[in-house]
Amino acid sequence: MWVTYFAYYLCRYNMTIAKKPLCDTFSWSNESIGIIFSALLLMYAVGQFVNGQLADRFGTRIIASLGILGSVVMNLAVFFVLLVAVPESSNPRTLLWLIVLFWGANGFFQAMGWSPMVRVMTHWFPLSSRGNVMGILGTCYQFGGAFSWLLADFLTGYYVQEFDGDWRVVFLVPAVLFAIVGIFFYLLIRNCPEDVGLPPVDSVDNPQPEVGRESQRTIFENVVVILKSPYLWIVAFTFFFLDMNRYGFVNWLPAYLKEQGGDEVVGITANFKEWMKLCIHPLAGSAGAILAGWATDRFFGGRRAPVIAILLVLLAISSMVFPYVVLAGAGTWLIVLVVSVIGFCTYGPHILMVGHAAQDFGKKEGAAGAAGFIDAMGYIGAALAGWGAGRLIDMYDYTITFITFGSAALLGALFICLIWKVNPNQQH
Repeated sequence: MWVTYFAYYLCRYNMTIAKKPLCDTFSWSNESIGIIFSALLLMYAVGQFVNGQLADRFGTRIIASLGILGSVVMNLAVFFVLLVAVPESSNPRTLLWLIVLFWGANGFFQAMGWSPMVRVMTHWFPLSSRGNVMGILGTCYQFGGAFSWLLADFLTGYYVQEFDGDWRVVFLVPAVLFAIVGIFFYLLIRNCPEDVGLPPVDSVDNPQPEVGRESQRTIFENVVVILKSPYLWIVAFTFFFLDMNRYGFVNWLPAYLKEQGGDEVVGITANFKEWMKLCIHPLAGSAGAILAGWATDRFFGGRRAPVIAILLVLLAISSMVFPYVVLAGAGTWLIVLVVSVIGFCTYGPHILMVGHAAQDFGKKEGAAGAAGFIDAMGYIGAALAGWGAGRLIDMYDYTITFITFGSAALLGALFICLIWKVNPNQQH
């Protein structure tokens, strides 16, 4: 599970690193490249809601494997389109919308990943251990995001400069790696203990489904149950604001750091410092994911809202401070420190909402559907951090944009306080 969802990010985050060569080659503005970002995020939102229900109905193995296949094909499609496109004779606008089409489809297939993963974990682990287990699983997309950025930065930078390589392989190499992981995933994954002759895990949150059945509910019944839950709506709206901040940094942090420049140091030291500034956001987030889940179990009896609210307030403050630290000419390690705080405070509440809360309030029959619903709302917010943020940057500057991202986190903190005292162990 961990390796597979790690690999999902190889074919998602590569576009944010490809922004610079794409814009340089085809003379696209920030607003134009932002349309591509938004296409993936909007279709991801649609896909999360749809695919979460499908995963509850048909199981993780089939749905997540289809997602891998589709995402690989879409990345290869972008690679081949760019391979045959000639900058001097190609219509940049036509090419833009063609990539928007492929990247939007990639978003839908990418949405076949997380919700099915949540479903499997619900069936293999009881409520009493989910805080720690989901925290550990949640590190997969932080490490996956960091590795994806490193790989993409290598393929568009060092590989081009030192080996005279083609930057367009930033869409080919991740697709090949993802396909290999996908084969192993399909061969090895099992939807629940019953599939391998084991008894279902003990659980206090819901009766076990019948052996051999994927769910007691129909898709329609599952949707109705999810939409009737006020707790899921509150978590989903909070996640809307969090993902606006999260993808604000995912989409624009690499470009911002490159535009601001770094230390006047050459060689491997310079590369290491730039990679640290780039990758510390998701890497620090892995610590946030583990500690946030542990804190909810250790100090709040399984209540997720207090930890989410505290971390979102810290995220708001650090996001607003960030551009001023960079503009003040701070050294590499101060920038790394601020970005690490942002990452820690992003991915801690992130896994609590899309992982723990989805399992808490969705229960066994509806865990994937609940995760899909929450994630769908989040990615609608994230879509605003694509085209909307690109337009904001073109009209004003990065400072105003990052302050906007911080304000979104603050709104999320206020919203989640509505369920501050809700304990999932008491919800049936």
